[in-house]
Amino acid sequence: MPSLEDIQAYSATLVAAREQRIVEHLPLVKQIAASFAARVPRSVDPADLTSAGTVGLIRAVDAFDPDRGVAFEAFARRCIREAVLDHLRSLDPLPYSTRARLRQVESCMLELEKHLSRLPTEQEIAEASGLTVRDVSNLMAQATSMTLFALDELRDLDDSRSEADGREVLQRIEQKELRDVLAGLIRRLPRAERVALTLYYYEGLRMKEIGNLMNVSESRVSQIHARAVTMLRAEMREILEQRGGR
Repeated sequence: MPSLEDIQAYSATLVAAREQRIVEHLPLVKQIAASFAARVPRSVDPADLTSAGTVGLIRAVDAFDPDRGVAFEAFARRCIREAVLDHLRSLDPLPYSTRARLRQVESCMLELEKHLSRLPTEQEIAEASGLTVRDVSNLMAQATSMTLFALDELRDLDDSRSEADGREVLQRIEQKELRDVLAGLIRRLPRAERVALTLYYYEGLRMKEIGNLMNVSESRVSQIHARAVTMLRAEMREILEQRGGR
């Protein structure tokens, strides 16, 4: 039977290994936090993203099970991202009235897109919704930051999760289907919108850099980006509502 000293020594070894793993993966936290910080509103404190990511890393260290056949870094990356996303969701400042008007704009966009067989302009959306062009533009800009989190989640799903749990398998299949649907919706967008989304979300470029590549102003890139994201948001919501009504 191990002595008290042996148990204490073993416990100290486990604690030291845990702390070492956390320290070794702090650069991963900073990398992920920086990736989010480059694409969220300036009002979001990057230090808060790093703190949230660190909490996610600690959870990953404590919950990691090597028997599930997933590399720790892949598992930690997922946990860190989820923690940062949870923090960003908690910052959502939109009041109910704004959300209601945003849904109005999204509904008008869907109807116009079906009728026109193309992405409607802000002027057309304003006329159909009874709002001003400025209101439509502002609502789209607010929808952009809200949708960023959903796009990131669908883009970076970790397909390496264990298939031991049947519920996890079903969730993974459903998430992959949604990701494929989103990819299909993006392919249907006009070229300018596709390019803007690709450069922003996949290449990590800023609006000014995208404008330079597309030979348009930074404000024009913001408009293109906001219109595309609002349309994707509306279409994804419609798809999810249809699935929920089955």
